[in-house]
Amino acid sequence: MKILHCADLHIDSPLRGLDRYEGAPVEFMRSTTRRAVERLVEIAVEREVDAVTVGGDVFDGDWPDANTGLWWNQQLDRLVSEGIEVYIVHGNHDAQSVITKRIPAPAGVEVFGSGAATTKVSENLPLAVHGRSYATKATVDDLAATYPVAVAGVVNVGLLHTSLDGREGHAPYAPCTQVALMSKGYALWALGHVHTREHHVDGPVHILFPGNTQGRSIKETGARGVSIITTDETAILDVEHIDTDVARWCRIAIDIADVDSPDALVELAVERISDERQRAGRPMAVRIELAGAGTVHRYLTEGHGMIRTALSARLNTNEPDVWLEKMTDATRDTRASGAAHSDAVEAVRSLITRALEDPALARELTELLPDLQSTVAGALPRLSEHGAPVSLLTDDYLRQQLPRAGDLLIAMLEGR
Repeated sequence: MKILHCADLHIDSPLRGLDRYEGAPVEFMRSTTRRAVERLVEIAVEREVDAVTVGGDVFDGDWPDANTGLWWNQQLDRLVSEGIEVYIVHGNHDAQSVITKRIPAPAGVEVFGSGAATTKVSENLPLAVHGRSYATKATVDDLAATYPVAVAGVVNVGLLHTSLDGREGHAPYAPCTQVALMSKGYALWALGHVHTREHHVDGPVHILFPGNTQGRSIKETGARGVSIITTDETAILDVEHIDTDVARWCRIAIDIADVDSPDALVELAVERISDERQRAGRPMAVRIELAGAGTVHRYLTEGHGMIRTALSARLNTNEPDVWLEKMTDATRDTRASGAAHSDAVEAVRSLITRALEDPALARELTELLPDLQSTVAGALPRLSEHGAPVSLLTDDYLRQQLPRAGDLLIAMLEGR
């Protein structure tokens, strides 16, 4: 028996990150969550799976209209028409209290209710699926504790949307422990909510987060997909991961130590991006993260936007299906590192170091940056693209700007 497990489809999730940039493929990226689901269905049919389990967050939120539900039912109809059984729980994004428009699922699709954990024993497969959907978005009860005992003589699957014992970047919904899950006697816990794939095996028990089917922002880099579980009559034999993402988000770190000019930096970035694009084998949105010390730091300080534009232009020619989401700059000037250790220079360095660890001090110092900018025109970037006051800027952004301000102050002190 083969089971395809997926979760966190987030159908019609809004675009995050690219819509701010001219020329970005906004409409294409908005369509990626649906196209990843279509790929999921194709995989299920091609691999002749017997069942599909869906671990919650099918939708990203309430539907703008019925078209979202109708489109989803079309995908379910295709699975059912191929003789594939489908089992679904809903999570925090598509909880009963969130989705106000409803269309009945096709016959052959089991959608677990939110009132209590229940068991569906297949009439055609050696399979029992236990599940429970969310009634409300912020479900903080241990739902797993309410799941029934295993059914003898078949493969038991626990279908649940959960943070387990907590995962960074994910709300602590339906918390539970791996020990508690294993105590139920199920062969597989098919989970959702955590967008990065995790697979834990303890004896005969498999606990699996397949990850989401399509990355939706730069926070979700790398391959995304589904898992196919192969079983015998009662146990798991194999778990295989298959990519479904139709576009990929990627971070590329570049050290500027050996880069001596803006042109060289653009060439190096294009080379690294092209290599990553070839490995990905699909369209890609990329963030370039510059770091290290080198002479090109001065050009970045004075002309970051121009270098970014030059890189985007080269990508339009060399890699037309790669889009530059952002280029961050955490570089420093080699001249500052070799400066004389005067009291004033050391004081500046000490102040910047303390400010990086103290958000309140960082904000006090950053309030001075506009005055510094007016003194040395163009030497520092604007505090934000929209000229936002310091009080509205993130601590991460301020920490990024302070080392650059320190480099400039030291250069001024040394008469450079």
